[in-house]
Amino acid sequence: MGTISAIIEAERGRFSLLLPIAMGAAILVYFNLKSEPPLWLGVSFTAASLAALAIGWRYPPTRFAAALTLAAALGFARAEFRTAAMPPLLDVPFGAVALTGSISSIDTLPTGRRLTITQAQFQTGPPLVRALHIKLSTRDTTALTPGDTITLRAILFKPERPAYPGGWDSTRDAYFAGLGASGFAIGPVCVTTSSKPGGMALCVRGLREVIAANIMDVLPPETGSIAVTLLTGLQTQIPAEEHQNFIAAGLAHLLAVAGLHVGIVMGLFFTASRFLLSRPERLALRLPVKPAAAIIALLAGGAYALLTGAHLPILRSLAMASLVTVGVIAGRKALSLRGLALAAAALLLATPEAIIGVSFQMSFSAVLALIAGYSAISNWVGPLAEGTSHARRVTVHLAGLFTTSLLAGGASMPFAAYQFQQVQPYWILANLVAVPLTALWIMPLGLLALALMPLGLGWLAIIPMGWGIAIVVRLTSIIATWPDAMLRVPPMPGLAILLFTGGLAWLCIWRSRSRLVGLIPIAAALVVYLAARPPDVLISADAKLIAIQTPAGLLLQRQPKASSYTLTQWQALWPGQSFTPLDTTNCPDNICNFATKISVALILTAPGICPNAPLIISPLMLRGACNAPERKIIDRLSTYQNGATAIWLTPHGPHIETDRDDQGARPWVPAWPE
Repeated sequence: MGTISAIIEAERGRFSLLLPIAMGAAILVYFNLKSEPPLWLGVSFTAASLAALAIGWRYPPTRFAAALTLAAALGFARAEFRTAAMPPLLDVPFGAVALTGSISSIDTLPTGRRLTITQAQFQTGPPLVRALHIKLSTRDTTALTPGDTITLRAILFKPERPAYPGGWDSTRDAYFAGLGASGFAIGPVCVTTSSKPGGMALCVRGLREVIAANIMDVLPPETGSIAVTLLTGLQTQIPAEEHQNFIAAGLAHLLAVAGLHVGIVMGLFFTASRFLLSRPERLALRLPVKPAAAIIALLAGGAYALLTGAHLPILRSLAMASLVTVGVIAGRKALSLRGLALAAAALLLATPEAIIGVSFQMSFSAVLALIAGYSAISNWVGPLAEGTSHARRVTVHLAGLFTTSLLAGGASMPFAAYQFQQVQPYWILANLVAVPLTALWIMPLGLLALALMPLGLGWLAIIPMGWGIAIVVRLTSIIATWPDAMLRVPPMPGLAILLFTGGLAWLCIWRSRSRLVGLIPIAAALVVYLAARPPDVLISADAKLIAIQTPAGLLLQRQPKASSYTLTQWQALWPGQSFTPLDTTNCPDNICNFATKISVALILTAPGICPNAPLIISPLMLRGACNAPERKIIDRLSTYQNGATAIWLTPHGPHIETDRDDQGARPWVPAWPE
């Protein structure tokens, strides 16, 4: 008992950090259910938790357990109501349709413009409750601005189901983004009503375009496109090869304007404001300089977020910055685990679906590791920074950059592997150079350029800004040529990332040695990951792609008009291997037999004689042919009904999983055919 009491005393003040973890865990439980729970369940759960908290308030253990339960109940209930508040899925018509709608935004892509259309109507039907993404032809040069009402003909597609069971679920992403369908225009767009001049959105868009034009007039495309991205959020002008080099070097976060950029802008304004406000002695004595500088920095961060598009990741970062600002004004520690926990709880209650997104996972894991890591090493790192030796200060500064990259990258890398099936092993080296250069040279000069542009002198800062960008671009091009610069890894099982998340949280939130227990689930996550193996057979939802792992290699049966996107997604399951087209000349009677762990037969035409195999697959509808006891048949009809199918071959027979098994029947999942 004494040991437990000592641990509790050492961790006093940290137990509240478990509340957002409980909330997030309950939200994950909700999103992994196979059917939609009734709304009354979350309400009842919350009411019962509140009652338990009231009854057990006087007893700390009971109060703590009830508080955790209440946090979980709030997360679960909020996820339920968030889903229920979203508009239902669209019934997208097949073939070309005529539609009318209002342009919400215009994205300029390398392959043409993409419109986001709201209040769209099919001919004389009612306005659609969801937005549409319509890609225009590069030949269509019609002048368009947000707010215009247009008519056009287009072919639309629903969001695609996952390419394989457990793969990326674009239907869920589109559901919570308010997107109903995507497609491409047939013929030119006709503007029926032009938008009225003025309006905040139009003014900001015009300002972004003016800034982009000023930059591109001064810098070449390879550096000017990066400058445009940093100062306006527009990424469409970045050459594809250059963008890929940034990804390979582990610097893609520099191109995704979000928390890092807001932090740099706010840090620059805070430092400059505090310095300037403290220069006049009278002002410094009468004005709370630090809170005033924090407010100025927050306003600057808000202006930067507005200028760069005010998209969701940057708004989340701004919300966290607001909490930091409140802490500075209140005289509390600017960056703390409590502040991070409060920010996480606020974001989860506002947008519970964020927890399954890469932005939330990577940003919060990185910040959590930075706060906890520096807190853990502060006692023995502090004395190293003492002294006036220039060499020592430089060494400590470089060690700090290395530590920052190691902590942030090491904590967020498993989530990148989970989401993107890739790892950049040279990320520390790249960030050691690129991040300080961006924070101390590129971004300050970019902000100075924005201030000088109204005077026609923006080029004075844009040119040296381009020098710094050129160094980063050159660095990425060099690292991209190194061996395994972008290492493809197999998809990570959900259990593995959950174990890693739990271990990381445990390791970071506690002070005492008991935090080292968090290394156990992290090690278990690695074991689960290494033990996972890809399926032996994979069949696409339309059965036009069939991949079979054989002793001779990875064979692929591909029919005309098969999805290249699906094939790209499949490649991540077998990193380092390539698909070999199936040679059907070795298949007598168009029946291919494979001697794998169990006998597998692939039927390519209507069978005259059924093969004697426990597993039969076919891109055709076999319509009951070859049915037999103890035999599994996967054909075009079964994939139509159940989606993409993955099969693991075992000595006990085939283990089959489908998209239908994985997705279940949820509001964001299109109805399954019967």
